[in-house]
Amino acid sequence: MLTRQRIVTYGIPTAALATIALAATLSPWVRPTTTSTRQPMSHPPEPPTIDDGKRQVDVVFAVDTTGSMGGLLDGAKRTVWSIAKHIQKTDSNASVRIGLVAYRDVGDDYVTKDFALTTDLDAVFAELSSFQAAGGGDTPENVDAALDVTLHKMQWRPGAKKLVFLVGDAPPASRGEVPTFDVLAREAGAKNIIINTIRAGHDGETAVAFQQIASLGKGEFSSIQQDGGVQQIATPYDDKLAELSARVDSTMIIAGDEGVRREYKAKMAAVAEAAPAAAADRAAYYAGAGGGKGGSRSKDDLVEGVATGSMSIEELDEGDLPSEYRGMDRGALKAEVEKRAAERQAAQKEIFELAKKRDEFLENEAKNRSGEGGFDVKVKQALEVQLK
Repeated sequence: MLTRQRIVTYGIPTAALATIALAATLSPWVRPTTTSTRQPMSHPPEPPTIDDGKRQVDVVFAVDTTGSMGGLLDGAKRTVWSIAKHIQKTDSNASVRIGLVAYRDVGDDYVTKDFALTTDLDAVFAELSSFQAAGGGDTPENVDAALDVTLHKMQWRPGAKKLVFLVGDAPPASRGEVPTFDVLAREAGAKNIIINTIRAGHDGETAVAFQQIASLGKGEFSSIQQDGGVQQIATPYDDKLAELSARVDSTMIIAGDEGVRREYKAKMAAVAEAAPAAAADRAAYYAGAGGGKGGSRSKDDLVEGVATGSMSIEELDEGDLPSEYRGMDRGALKAEVEKRAAERQAAQKEIFELAKKRDEFLENEAKNRSGEGGFDVKVKQALEVQLK
């Protein structure tokens, strides 16, 4: 039987703790529920997606965040961009949204807390960076509540490919407040919501339950080491890609109220703490999303808005500008936006070329590595099968 200990924090780098308070300001955040009873969302869902011909892919990670899961949480944080990039590589026409459900059990700080499905992957990264491993004094955890929130609270797009990755190291604790895990897994299968399960560690009861959930949810079961088994490969291109990506971020002019700017700063604070390999994955993801021109990093960015025609300098409300641009002549503001757009274009072109070289390097390194792989590898393997 698995031994689990109550740990206050584990596996999260000290610098990342600074993102915890910042991430609380992000708009997709939903306050933790202290019971597994479903609560109404505290924020509106994203507006309906315009049919632009892209294939919609919605992915939710439901992750045990009790004390023994610290290593895996750290690995997940470091590889979330790599996973997003893999979806993009598997289907270059994909419109990706990611959501999160953290779960523990009755008696812990929370039973579940969820982060709504969103295309804003910087916000997902910031939220995941704030996760801490704590609690879990006994072995079973509230898998039932996690699946209930995943199925019924997440705003799945009707036409999307719907994928769930349930990750944990303990069997379900059925408390009778929501349907049991097998009922929920069967419901998911009927709704074409694929549930994949990943067991961390070697607990036999967890394996049996997770295999059943994957079978009923028409997904795949896999097993990884307790610490997540993530082996992130460093490349000679990481530092330069991280530097170029930060240069692109510096060209942003966030238009909106102060809440919008606080949210953006919170995301950037989390991104700034990312290791070079993770920052390189982020840069490569955005480069791939834009086909060399760079994908959207913020819907509130004036520079991009002007380029796409979704914003007009002449019609922009003065109060929506950052303080340093208020009162500026609109002609001068236009010149500043054009200057930043040119700087961004040059950096994005360089990112696109370096990202291709980095991909080649990673592919060659992967061929020379043996073993079954960790959390990120298992997720990517399932994605390849299920997206095709």
